[in-house]
Amino acid sequence: MRAASGPDGDPPGKRDRDAQLELLGDVTALVGARGEADLLRAAVEAACRVTGARRGVAGRFDGEAARSDAWYEAGAGWTRAPGHWPVGEGAPGVVCRSAQPVLGGEGTDAPGDALGITGVPGMERYACVPLPGGEGAPLGFLAVGDRADGFTQRDLRLLGALGEMVALRLREAITGGRLLPTDCAASIDIAERLQRRLLPQEPPQLEGLDIAFSYRSASAGVLSGGDFVDYYSRSPGTLAFAIGDVAGKGVEAMAVTFVTKYILRAAVHGGQLSWPTSPGEALQELRTGLLEQPDFGADSELFVTVLFGLLGTRRGLLQLASAGHPTPFIVRETGVERPLLLTEPAIGVELGAALAPYPTETVALKRGDVVVLFTDGIAELRDGHGRFFEDEMSEVLTACHDMPTADVVARLMAAGEAFSARPPGDDLALLCIRLIADPEIH
Repeated sequence: MRAASGPDGDPPGKRDRDAQLELLGDVTALVGARGEADLLRAAVEAACRVTGARRGVAGRFDGEAARSDAWYEAGAGWTRAPGHWPVGEGAPGVVCRSAQPVLGGEGTDAPGDALGITGVPGMERYACVPLPGGEGAPLGFLAVGDRADGFTQRDLRLLGALGEMVALRLREAITGGRLLPTDCAASIDIAERLQRRLLPQEPPQLEGLDIAFSYRSASAGVLSGGDFVDYYSRSPGTLAFAIGDVAGKGVEAMAVTFVTKYILRAAVHGGQLSWPTSPGEALQELRTGLLEQPDFGADSELFVTVLFGLLGTRRGLLQLASAGHPTPFIVRETGVERPLLLTEPAIGVELGAALAPYPTETVALKRGDVVVLFTDGIAELRDGHGRFFEDEMSEVLTACHDMPTADVVARLMAAGEAFSARPPGDDLALLCIRLIADPEIH
């Protein structure tokens, strides 16, 4: 059941969706910004949106001090007020010297005014991250503040991901769109680290489940886009998860990946969908959110494949909905199966809002069954005869029933490497989930 309308007459789902689209607009502005000042301002607005902060500031580092020319307040816009923080003074100066993020305010270990952000009102509680400069000193800093509940390590990770993107674009702006050889290496490193921050740090620890995950970038020297995995759990014994792939490469694909994950996470945790979340409704929300912005127009070749799942350990019921994503394998005691999913096209292939939830299929699992989900990077590995690894995966998985998922992941990745006649041309993402408890009778 969806939440009731708020006092302004708009239902929470619409308000949350509007916020998601505004964030996507911020990130799009960040990707498209050409000038240094526009880039930094777009970064601050995106950072405030994604963290819920009311104020923010960003600036450059010249080797002696961190400097900014204005600060931002959500709902009010920009205020011109030059900021200056010498090396080691204030949060910006400390961040630019150490190249490490800092949290400040109540509930943190920041030593009071020594790590403040003077000149910007309301920044008693803040999060501040560097804009990485490759092998050299940071290019600058990005900071947000003025949030009632303070900031957390998760906020620092979100800001860090934005900071990586800003630094990559900032180097291009500084060199007029050209990347010098040394900058290319730094840009590749920034892109690869940003990709990894888009992936979960480690699987959640849930009673009754064994979860393992692996991701490998296609190759150094290529700005790869958008494989992602995310997990959601709001109650014991229930896991929702998503695995997907954004078409394209480079910063644009990474930006869409970032927003795709944010839209799904907001749908699950933001209140517009009930919990446990229906996979079909989650994909409907994602499609609506992505297609209501210009990057998915009629002339765009951008698309996103996603598979969303929900697993309850008590009954062992797995629900799956797919938008153009490869169907998973299920390793049972009796053999390896692939459920018959009614798969809708990838988001972006067909335009127009989803008028109904995506079709959702339910599969009953037993103790020891292993669910194997993957992106097309591993499925489309080819041998010297042009055969696809996807056609060989069932045989590789035959002996994997009730095997620890870390071992299943290692076995599949090794088999794929041995099978492929050439290095992978796409990212590889692999997620395995094993039911380790006896479910109740269905």
